[in-house]
Amino acid sequence: MIYKLDEVSKKDVQEVGGKAGNLGELIKLGFNVPRGFVCTSKENKNNIYNMYNKLKLDKVAVRSSAICEDGTQNSYAGQFETFLNINKEEIIKSIERCYESNKSENIKGYINEKDIVDDDTKVSVIVQQMIDGDIAGVMFTKNPVNGDDTIVIESVLGLGEKLVQGEVTPSQLIINKNTLIIENKIGKEMLSNKEIETLSKIGLDIERIYKAAQDIEWSIKDGEIYILQTRNITTL
Repeated sequence: MIYKLDEVSKKDVQEVGGKAGNLGELIKLGFNVPRGFVCTSKENKNNIYNMYNKLKLDKVAVRSSAICEDGTQNSYAGQFETFLNINKEEIIKSIERCYESNKSENIKGYINEKDIVDDDTKVSVIVQQMIDGDIAGVMFTKNPVNGDDTIVIESVLGLGEKLVQGEVTPSQLIINKNTLIIENKIGKEMLSNKEIETLSKIGLDIERIYKAAQDIEWSIKDGEIYILQTRNITTL
């Protein structure tokens, strides 16, 4: 089946996976999430192209959304495949590679390392408008290192994928959750005070909705903030 992201929500996780369920939930709640769709099984090429055209997509990000991914106990962050800046001619191949990622050695190793007795790694695939961000990053609504109840915003210029994969060192802001005052900053200043305040408020809103500390991926393009993903912080 193919569903537009705005047609799914958290209650559909068993069919569409954790990532797609969370994105659909955020859309329903009014957050600015790039438009897209999710395939829950290998689909006819024409159905995929029809949805691509219907949503007026251009370059897209193709990402896995597994049932076991972005859960409350194990996030599987970075374990499944993601393909960025994919054009229409490359979509089918990228989707197929995402479906195959649940059989990879990375996933087998992760399951063994975490001692997970759960082989339900069924993968759905998200195809989503590519945001070629000016600035991107991650935001934690609780410090994932020491557990302090602060907001941590990490940012890089351009796409956030290298940050998520641990390939670059980001700038970092630590923000008081009550006053939204910056308590500490490391690295180059990239965000305006207004962007910092807006991101922080978005983070607090999402944390309130999920009733748990969140790990949120975001991007800013031409001054507009997009939410690319949210999941519970599993390191605390």
